[in-house]
Amino acid sequence: MARRNRAGSLDRGLAHDAESLRTIDRVPSNWRGVHNNAFNPEMISIGPFGHRNLFGGCVPCRPNSERVYIRRKVMEKHKLRFLNRLLGGKLERQRSGGDMPRTSADGERVSDDRESKEDDDGGRIAKAALLDDLTMVVDGCFVVELLRLYYDLFHTQIPARAIEDDPILTNPQILTTLRRDLLLLENQLPFFVLEKLYELINNKNNIDHQQAVPLEVLAVTFFDPLLPGQNAVSKLDTKKPKAHLLDVFRSTFLKSVREKDAKKEKNRVNSRLNPNGSMRGLVRHFASELQEAGMQFKKWKGHDLLDIEFDHGTLRVPPLSINDNTVSLLLNFVGYEMSVKHPQPFFTNYFMFWDSLVNSPRDIQILRKHGIINLVGSEKAVAELFMRCREAIYDLDLGYLYDEIKEVNDYGERYYESQYRVWWRSLIRERFSSPWTCLSLFAAIILLLLTLLQTFYTVYAYYRPH
Repeated sequence: MARRNRAGSLDRGLAHDAESLRTIDRVPSNWRGVHNNAFNPEMISIGPFGHRNLFGGCVPCRPNSERVYIRRKVMEKHKLRFLNRLLGGKLERQRSGGDMPRTSADGERVSDDRESKEDDDGGRIAKAALLDDLTMVVDGCFVVELLRLYYDLFHTQIPARAIEDDPILTNPQILTTLRRDLLLLENQLPFFVLEKLYELINNKNNIDHQQAVPLEVLAVTFFDPLLPGQNAVSKLDTKKPKAHLLDVFRSTFLKSVREKDAKKEKNRVNSRLNPNGSMRGLVRHFASELQEAGMQFKKWKGHDLLDIEFDHGTLRVPPLSINDNTVSLLLNFVGYEMSVKHPQPFFTNYFMFWDSLVNSPRDIQILRKHGIINLVGSEKAVAELFMRCREAIYDLDLGYLYDEIKEVNDYGERYYESQYRVWWRSLIRERFSSPWTCLSLFAAIILLLLTLLQTFYTVYAYYRPH
């Protein structure tokens, strides 16, 4: 009877936790198909979804899967090392190999074979919930300690010797991979859990939690090198609750576009590009066609990533570095916007804008030539990635880029309405694309003039002899 009461109370607690954990979302299956590896952790698994993928009984079937699996298992030992340091070296490992330790309470409860056999469904649910809670605590302590120690390492005049010698904090390659993994949509913990653990850690270290550096600031300081922003910490909205670390970092890119969006009230305007308000075919002409129409592309330094402007035939775009880590981050931003209720799809609009500009490697070359895209890898691969996004993002209402899109389309339409302009620019592009072609034409014109002159004097001498 007591066991049933205990199970019932844990069931109620589990239901509450399930409600809270709705802040952690799955990547929509159609979006995962765009680039599957962008959503899988390379080094560390965090939270309920991450551990189901790690301990599900098989190694993911993907390139280098065995190496990734081993790295993630090793990182479990580092989690326990961070927890041991946090507890002052008092952690007792009851299982070898660095697996998740079980508490003595759990051990006593399952040690009696008779009780184990008699355990009902409620007891099994209770044990699973307890293990999930322990996993969440260990993961949360590791994340909070990582953020806190990283901040202390670079913002404290005399960092602790243990921090300076830590194999994680002193290895830039490991830190970069951890940044990527901790910003995956399915590799998250609820932010309120991290905040509570941070408060407990500060109390343990005799630090006034109200005076301590906010956890959001620690997070942005840690993740900023992955996709550097302009003074990202100052753009945090600490008053608005955050779902998880991905949501915290995403919010640092939204301040300027939210202000612009509020001024223009774009979201109140229905799309005039498509009667049903669709984003399909966002910009009607690709980068190569817009360049042919005479549009100028300019790298816009000193502006936020989403801050795009079109003015007097010039499209100003902040530079974007494209590599495996930034692609993963941007795709997870979009995945998060797809999965939440009542989203503000800023990054989805941003991604669709790029997708509508790019249809071939030549479009990437144009943007790369102007310094707008800094690319590590193949131009063809990036173009194919954008085109796959086109198939996965469903129709959405036009967002913060509405005015810029309309102006770009109007500019392109004015050019392509004139067949003469199209013919003339096509002739210039195809026949005079290189200096050697121009020199050959110039030589041919001179030769033609000389031939005509020679013909004239020959005919003239025949009819007007001396």
